[in-house]
Formats: sequence, C-alpha cells, structure tokens
Amino acid sequence: MTRRIALLGIIPALALGLAACGSSTPDAGSSSTSSSMSSMDMPSSSGSSSSTAPSSSSSDSAEAVISIADFAYTVPASVAPGATITIKNSDSQAHTVTSKEGGFDVKVDPQGTATMKAPTKPGSYKFVCSFHANMTGTLVVK
Repeated sequence: MTRRIALLGIIPALALGLAACGSSTPDAGSSSTSSSMSSMDMPSSSGSSSSTAPSSSSSDSAEAVISIADFAYTVPASVAPGATITIKNSDSQAHTVTSKEGGFDVKVDPQGTATMKAPTKPGSYKFVCSFHANMTGTLVVK
C-alpha cells in the first residue's frame, strides 16, 4: 500500500517533467517549421519574381530557391547565370541536386539547407538526386 502511494506521488512529478521537456521540443520544432514555412513561401514569391527576373536579375539571384518536399523538387522558372541558389530539404532523408552533365553536385541533409552557384552559361541543366533516381528536375539558366 505504501508503495502505491509513493508511486502515485512520483507519477505526476514525472508527467510534469516530461511535459516540460516535450513542450520545449515542439516549440523549437515549431519555430524551425515556421522558418521553413516562411522559406516555403519564398520559393513561390521567387517563382513570381522569376517572371520579373529579366528586368531585375539581381533580385532573382538573391531569391533563387530549390525546395525539396515529399521526394520531389520545386524549381524556380529560371535563374540568372552564376546566381546563388538556396536548396531547402523538408524531407526526413538526405537528397542531392546532381547535374547529369556535370557542373554541380550538392548534398542536402534531412531538414537542411545548402547553397550552390548556378552555371554561368545559359541553358537547361537536368539534375537528379543521386540517392533517389526517381527524383529529377531541370534548372533553367537565362
């Protein structure tokens, strides 16, 4: 009987301790998810900006984003030659952005971000994830 009473006193204390730990982890996850969500908004506005890119290639360079989610790429309509491209991986597995013709090969860790330079020569560059051959995309440089 004394053991049961002691356990009943310990259980709420443990639950509060675990709840406190659990609430700090989701907050951290929420803020990174929020920043990820903001980042996810950026590609859409970047996609809109890419249409305007011919008149302002420097802003296109600053906003070029390749997003990876659900084992698929979302690529801007086009990027300026030599533009810095941010690659954001929302998946729980690592991916790559590997040019089939050579020239770029970037690994992006799960839930990670990486950057690369677009080729300086205008053209269409097909790429693949070297870990998941079914993931393909095309980077248009103009």
